[in-house]
Amino acid sequence: MKAHHIALLLMTSIALAFSCHKDEVPQTDRARKLIKELLEKLDNAEVYAARKEREIDSVKAKLPGNTEEERIEIYSDLAKRYSKYNVDSSLVYIDKACELADAIGNDSLGYMARLKRVDLLSGAGFSTEARETLETIPRKSMTGDLLHAYYYSWTEHYHNLYSGSREPERYKKEYRNLYNIYRDSLLAVSDSTSQTYLHNMERKEARAGHFDEARRYNAIRMSMIQDHRSKDYARCLYDRYMIAYYYEGKTKPTDIEDLLQSAILEVEDCNYDIASLFRVESLLYDMNELNSAKKVSDFYYSSLRSLGSRQRLLDGEEQAIRINDRNARMLQKKNKDILLALILVALLVVALLVTSLIINNARVRITRLKDNLQRSGRLSKEYVGVVFQLYSSYIKRLDVFRTKIHSSLKKGQVEQVIELTSPLSDFASEERKELFHNFDSAFVDIFPNFVDTVNSCLKPEEKIVPKKTEILNNELRILALIKLGIEDSTEIADLLHSSVKTVYNLRSIIKARLAIPEEKFNKIISEL
Repeated sequence: MKAHHIALLLMTSIALAFSCHKDEVPQTDRARKLIKELLEKLDNAEVYAARKEREIDSVKAKLPGNTEEERIEIYSDLAKRYSKYNVDSSLVYIDKACELADAIGNDSLGYMARLKRVDLLSGAGFSTEARETLETIPRKSMTGDLLHAYYYSWTEHYHNLYSGSREPERYKKEYRNLYNIYRDSLLAVSDSTSQTYLHNMERKEARAGHFDEARRYNAIRMSMIQDHRSKDYARCLYDRYMIAYYYEGKTKPTDIEDLLQSAILEVEDCNYDIASLFRVESLLYDMNELNSAKKVSDFYYSSLRSLGSRQRLLDGEEQAIRINDRNARMLQKKNKDILLALILVALLVVALLVTSLIINNARVRITRLKDNLQRSGRLSKEYVGVVFQLYSSYIKRLDVFRTKIHSSLKKGQVEQVIELTSPLSDFASEERKELFHNFDSAFVDIFPNFVDTVNSCLKPEEKIVPKKTEILNNELRILALIKLGIEDSTEIADLLHSSVKTVYNLRSIIKARLAIPEEKFNKIISEL
């Protein structure tokens, strides 16, 4: 199988290996944008907290009110504003409202303040204190808004008990029955257009499996809320998500968008009893968005500590245990996936390297062949012209030389003829220099790396460096002729116009300078 076929097979294997582990949580572009927006909101949590503090300070600035009743209302308002932000502070102000109501003997305001205190205690997980407070409030004294608040407190009290994570299972059925009784009583005294009535009807229909009817009540609730950035609107979005997730048991992409939008609004409002974040954390783990889930988780538990709700902390602890167990299993599975991926990637890298080397070698050979062909074509054209010019030049010189001798002999100038034809004449020396220069130029043009290649095979201190006026010296010319296939020393001596002994000596000197074996040197020169 060819290397590129192996690489393709490995890439396909990796894709198949990871396609089996894609999350099955439905996502949309809007959901991804909402996740990004939520994470940005978490980064700006301090800004929203500072805004919350300013709002609370503006209410505190109204103290003391003109009347005790106004002060009670202000204390109750502060308790409400702190209720999802800091339970301890909320309890402090509702206790002040209770004390002041008792001090002025206003039973109606005192009962209402106590019922609000019950809601705080019940929501925070202090169920025993909440029940003890409720039992001090006489049912017969409750009418109108007080009666509505009374049934609401009992309803939420039992709802928190049977839905709490730490309550014994043997008691939960009883708590659920009591919840249903008080819920029906609450519905009987509630305005059918109020948020309380609609919310409880929505929950009742969802528990009965009437999901379309539950969504209808939810839609009515949402239509009544003008401010789509409020905590009430956030609660409606969260409840709509819970109809699908908790009661129906399946979620659509739009349901996930509702949950994320709810979480964003609650973070902006500094609602530290962030029920939606409780679900978002788990959702992000299901999506395999581990870093985002960790960020949400850190903020969620930090918020619960600031809130000071025992119930929420206990619920969070249960969730943390479940998530940790799931993460441990997920990490084990992921480690196996990573190991498999590393093996496949390693094989892929090897295949790609082999393929790359094959392709690169082929490319180098093709490029070299192309360059050689182009160079051969260019050189052949150039040296045909050079040879023709040289022969033509020598014919002209021979003509001039013959003419000089003929003229001298004709004039009887024998001595001049002798001088021209003397072996010591500068004429032969100049011709020899020109011959070597032309040979050197042509050879180095054809083999431009010849001198460097030769020197790379010699000892560092024995490198051959021609004079500035030379291209090659005699040692390099001998090696050049050997490269051209002329290895006989006698023939080399004839071509270089030197003695055979000189050629032998120079060849011996070159061998002595070699830093590598002679056989390897001869092979390098022949393959150059």
